[in-house]
Amino acid sequence: MPTLGSRGFTLLEAVAALAILGFAGVAALEAVGGELRSADRARTAATVSALAQDRLAAITLLPLRDLQPLADSFAGGAFPSPFEHYAWTASVRPRFGDRDLYDVTVEVSSGETRYVLATRLYRAPTAGSVP
Repeated sequence: MPTLGSRGFTLLEAVAALAILGFAGVAALEAVGGELRSADRARTAATVSALAQDRLAAITLLPLRDLQPLADSFAGGAFPSPFEHYAWTASVRPRFGDRDLYDVTVEVSSGETRYVLATRLYRAPTAGSVP
């Protein structure tokens, strides 16, 4: 039979220790879950950024005559596998007051993710055009 001065844990001390460990474990699991969500968002952001840059590069390679109006194949669509969940739209508008400047906008979206890339494009007048 244990005496009053014997060593050991009481049931109350053991329950308190388990509760503290439980709270610490839950907090650690929440932190890991947050890191996983952040990594997934970063992966998605890098993907949509690269896809938008790809579409913008395709448009910047077009000759002046193909910019206005922009062909349907350059104005929007979906990406091939493995990016079939991403869609894109693009627009090219002449910059008001500047004959040779165009505002180019490319938007890539997937579910709740939306990424817009905008720039200005210069196209010199072709030879034989009226100044």
